[in-house]
Amino acid sequence: MTARRSVGRWWFIPLLLAVGSSLSAQSSEISARVAPQYHSYTIDAPSNTKIGEFSIPLFVVVPVTPALTFDLGTAYARAHVEQTALGKSTTSDIAGLTDTQIRANYVLGNDFVVLTAGVNLPTGQSRVTTDQLAAASLVGSDFLGFPISNLGTGFGETGGVAVARPLGDWNVGAGFSMRRTEQYDPFDVGGATFRYQPGNEYRARVGADRAVGTGRATFGFTYSTFGNDELAGSVYNTGNRYITQATYNNDVGPGRIGVAAWNLFRTAGTLADSSFLGHENISNVALSYGIHVRSALFEPNVETRAWVQEGAPTSLVTTIGIRSQLDAGRFVVSPGVGYSLGRVAAQDATGPRTVATLTGLHATLAIRVR
Repeated sequence: MTARRSVGRWWFIPLLLAVGSSLSAQSSEISARVAPQYHSYTIDAPSNTKIGEFSIPLFVVVPVTPALTFDLGTAYARAHVEQTALGKSTTSDIAGLTDTQIRANYVLGNDFVVLTAGVNLPTGQSRVTTDQLAAASLVGSDFLGFPISNLGTGFGETGGVAVARPLGDWNVGAGFSMRRTEQYDPFDVGGATFRYQPGNEYRARVGADRAVGTGRATFGFTYSTFGNDELAGSVYNTGNRYITQATYNNDVGPGRIGVAAWNLFRTAGTLADSSFLGHENISNVALSYGIHVRSALFEPNVETRAWVQEGAPTSLVTTIGIRSQLDAGRFVVSPGVGYSLGRVAAQDATGPRTVATLTGLHATLAIRVR
C-alpha cells in the first residue's frame, strides 16, 4: 500500500496538461462516467500466480460557472490473488470503496491560466492485514497496469497551476503541482500497526499539441520528485519519475488511426529496509483503427509494453483487443475486450532470475452520461 503509482490507465495515458484547445471546449452541463471492468493475469511457473481485479470507477464533472468546475472521482474494487508454492495454494483478497478525490478547476479570463486545488478523502481501506497483503501489493504494479492500484491512503491535499498559450499552429503549456499526504497506518500485522508518512510530491509538466489533417498530435513531458518516505522509523526514497508521452490521430482511408506512446523512467532509490532499489523503465505503444458502421464505432487495437529492471530479464506483454462506441440518447456506451500474452521477470526457487509466461483477459463497459 506504500508503493507510488505513476501510470494510471491501461489503454493509454492522456496528457495531464490543459492546453488552449481543450479549455475552449468546456461544457456547461454535468457529466458522469462509470466504467465497470475486469482485468486478470495468469503467471505460470515459477511464479504460479493468478491476479484478478473487478472495479467500478465513477467520475463526475460539475460546472458551477464557465470558469469554475468541480470533479469527483471514486471507485469500488475487489482484487483476488491465488499463489501456489511447493504444492500449497494460498489466496489473498481485498475489496471495498477507494478514496474519494475532489478537485476544483478555475480558469482565469482568456489567458488560459488554470488553477487547481484538490483533496483526497480517505474513504477507502488504507490498512491491510497479512492475508490481504499479496492482493493489495500486486494490483499496484505499473507494468500490469490495473486501473485501481490501491484502495486507500491518508488525507491528502493537491494544488497546482497550468498555463497554455497558442504559438503559431501549436498550443503550448506548462504546469506545476504539489501533493501532500497525511500519515496513516498501511499495515496491520498481528495486531501491530506501522505509521507511514509519504514524502511530498512535486510535479512539473510541459506539453504541446497541434492540428494535423483532421486529427491532432500531442506531446508531453512530466517530472516528479518526492521527499523521503518514513515507515515505522525507517526513512527511504524510491526515486524520481520522468514520463514522456505522445499521441497522434488522423483519418486514414475509411477509418481513423490512433497512436499513443508513453515511457516511464524511475531513478534508483532505497527501500524501507535500506536495501538498494535499482532503476526501472516501462515503455508502452498502442495502435488503434476505428471504423464507423452507421452510428456505431468499432476500434480494433494492439498494445505492447516492455519493463526493464536493473539486474532482471526484460518483461514484455502484448494485448490485442477491440472496443466500440454506441450512442444511446444521453448515454454513450463503450464496451471493450482484450487478450494479453507475454512474459514477466520471475525468481526461480533455486535463486536465479528467469521469466514466466503471462496471459491476461480484459473486459470493460464504460458508460458516459452527457
